[in-house]
Amino acid sequence: MNKKISLKAFNAFFFASLFIIVFSGLYYQYTASNKITSVNFKNSNYTKSLEMREKFRSIFDKLEYQFIQAEGQNIDKLEQLSTLYNNQKTHLNLKQMEDELNRNVNFGKYEIFMINQDYIIEKASYEKEIGFDLGQFKTVRELFNKIFNKNIKLDISSPKLDLDSKLKRYLVKVSDDGKYILQIGFALDYSEEISKQLQYLLTETSQTSLYMATEFFIQDINIKAIDFKSKADHNAYTHSLTQDFLFDINQALKSDEIERLATSDTRKISLNKTLVKLIPLNEKLISFTDKKKNTLNFYSSTGSLFGEKSDTLLFIKTSFPLAPLDSDLRANLNTFLFISILILLVLTLFEYYKKREITSKISAITNMIKDNKMIENETSSIKDISDLISSYNQTLNNLHKQININRSLSYTDFLTGIKNRKAYDESIEKLISQYKRYGTTFSLAIFDADDFKKINDNYGHSFGDTVLKNIANALKSNIRDGDMLFRIGGEEFVIIFPSTNLENSKQAIEHIRKNIDLSLNTKNKPTITLSIGLTEVTSQDNKDSIFKRVDTFLYVSKKNGKNTMTSD
Repeated sequence: MNKKISLKAFNAFFFASLFIIVFSGLYYQYTASNKITSVNFKNSNYTKSLEMREKFRSIFDKLEYQFIQAEGQNIDKLEQLSTLYNNQKTHLNLKQMEDELNRNVNFGKYEIFMINQDYIIEKASYEKEIGFDLGQFKTVRELFNKIFNKNIKLDISSPKLDLDSKLKRYLVKVSDDGKYILQIGFALDYSEEISKQLQYLLTETSQTSLYMATEFFIQDINIKAIDFKSKADHNAYTHSLTQDFLFDINQALKSDEIERLATSDTRKISLNKTLVKLIPLNEKLISFTDKKKNTLNFYSSTGSLFGEKSDTLLFIKTSFPLAPLDSDLRANLNTFLFISILILLVLTLFEYYKKREITSKISAITNMIKDNKMIENETSSIKDISDLISSYNQTLNNLHKQININRSLSYTDFLTGIKNRKAYDESIEKLISQYKRYGTTFSLAIFDADDFKKINDNYGHSFGDTVLKNIANALKSNIRDGDMLFRIGGEEFVIIFPSTNLENSKQAIEHIRKNIDLSLNTKNKPTITLSIGLTEVTSQDNKDSIFKRVDTFLYVSKKNGKNTMTSD
């Protein structure tokens, strides 16, 4: 047996399925749009970061070239210092000498150191400072001895970035009189030179940071040791920055080795050499999203500055705010929600219209059909349903007409055209019920054609049928409008006189009997008479008792010579 689904259930299933299909399509489009937007945002900023790295490389190359050119002048500047010393032996003015050396020098700065045989340092740059600052010297006394013994090369240092982001290169020479070591050093404030170029590369939509990986620490190129109150404070900051940098960059690399490196004491290892092995230098950019700062970050490295000998790595970090992307994604979300709500609204309106004009109409039609009623108060803007309602009403109207016709036929005597025994039974029950409820009296008369069998025998059944039709027509013509006429058997007819007592009924019957006698008994036709029984309803009567009583009166009329009436 096939399981059937109700119209209401089908309607709900159809609406839910349609909404799921439309919503799924919109959600797929929304996620695809978000993916494209996110990928485009990352790719475009990746390209910007890559371009930024290449521009910085150009800056670094330019600075390196200028540094090499400037340090190539160290020998000439050393000879110039020697000349100045020889000319001012008695009245040394180191600051004046340094100013003379730096005249017309626009890139970097030349520094002067003069060390005597008692290792007393006179520094031109810082007149109040007493101490040792000889570049990359390791064992000062031993080195001095070698210098005074003239067993050392002129180049005593290599270009390295110190804690103050300075590149330095020193040359030394013993004075002609052998009293002093003359030291000339070219120093370049690397961060200052980069900052000059940085303003041409920065944009309003990004932030750029530069970090150096030296032997022990990661340094921010714009943060100098002199910015701190003490060396301890600077070391603590540098140690913290190193950890933060390594954890930061490891968000993209996910390297256990870098994580261990971030939690270890970098002063016990060669940090820059370790990073060279762990980080893809000069290759693709490292990227990750910082959810706390809501930025997209890219890291890249320029590799070692001034060759492998310097062991200094420079990292470029470019950060792009995710607010524009968030704005685009919110716009996508708002568009998605707007379209979803609009589709839902359209579907809801469609569902409302469908329910009002289709579903409810069909349900109403179904209920009307079940109750076999006319659809009188239902209309629809849907032509098919409107046609269905009209067709149903027309069909039902025709059916009712046919039913009425059939009902009428079922209550009609087919020969005489008057009501039959079935109609009599229903009518008499109804009248008795009204009498018992409201006291509305009525009288009942039964008519029987006398000697009707002889008529059939002598003239035939066809003629007998004609006689019955004539009797029925005569009775029908002579009763009042409210009286009811029935043929209940062969030649038996019944008249019910509603709201009429016995006496009034006798007068009506006498009138009927005379008129019938005149209309039926003409010349050249057999004589037709009627025997009649009459009674009035009583409180004890039912359908059978009243008929039995009136039938008894009819029998008495027959027995008393026929063509007469007998009553109570």
